[in-house]
Amino acid sequence: MNLQELAQIGGVIGVIMSIIYVGIQFRNNARALRAATYQQLSASVTAAWDNLFNNAESYSLVLRGGDDFNSLDRLENARFRFAHMATKRRYENAWFQHRIGTLKGDDWRAISANLESLFTSPGTLAAWELVKNRSIPEFRANIDDFARRQAPLVAANVPPAPPKKPKSHKPAK
Repeated sequence: MNLQELAQIGGVIGVIMSIIYVGIQFRNNARALRAATYQQLSASVTAAWDNLFNNAESYSLVLRGGDDFNSLDRLENARFRFAHMATKRRYENAWFQHRIGTLKGDDWRAISANLESLFTSPGTLAAWELVKNRSIPEFRANIDDFARRQAPLVAANVPPAPPKKPKSHKPAK
């Protein structure tokens, strides 16, 4: 074997090692992106909940609007709808992240259970009908499915079932 052949073999080994290295980096970057996405979504939803917890007026509006959307005055109605749209936009973002593969199935199912629980009040169902055309059609169909499943229970005044216990999540290796 001459020097040129040895150099070619060395070059091939170098290319293979580079491809392996890039693959490992790609996997690590994808994992970091998923973690950052989940963290951002979690922080966004938690901030909204904290705002309700710390603001009695907003919480009262959400409770009253959820119970009877039509009982709200004009200003309250608008505030309830805007809050509803903001909440749905957060969940639409999570749904989108799931669709493009950034958010794993188990993570989306946990977030989706929270979203579905919002549709256990008649006011939320009424507000959804007014704002749903402002959502991505596929997401809208997903929410319409939640609303269809919940509507008979809401009409019968049946309390929502507790969310299903998520499967234990094994940490990625």
